[in-house]
Order: sequence, then C-alpha cells, then structure tokens
Amino acid sequence: MQTIVYRIQEDHNGLWTLWTGDLAVSGGLRLGPAIKLARLLARQCNDDNTRIELVSCGHTIAVDRC
Repeated sequence: MQTIVYRIQEDHNGLWTLWTGDLAVSGGLRLGPAIKLARLLARQCNDDNTRIELVSCGHTIAVDRC
C-alpha cells in the first residue's frame, strides 16, 4: 500500500502551499486554513497510510498521521 503524503510548505513570502507529491493543491494560504484543508483531504482518502507534514525552511517540523 502506498502512503499518501500531504506536505504543507512555507513559501518565501510567509504563506503556505499544500502539496501532494509534485502537485501543488493550493497556495497562498495562512497556516491554519492550510492545515484544515490538508486534514479534510486526508479524511477523504479513507486510508490509514495518509500523513500530513509541515515543512519550514526545508525542514520537516511536524508530522500528523491521519
């Protein structure tokens, strides 16, 4: 089974972009709405192998398994 990863990555302007693989799902978000959107999408997958990563300055600072 493949793990689905939603990555919330900080942009150079201080806003956040939600990624899945190499595809940007949504950009220009504040952190709170980006996390809510990632959790919503992860719940839609109905897959125990889904996780959300929070990335700032190139470093993963948090991981949430859904």
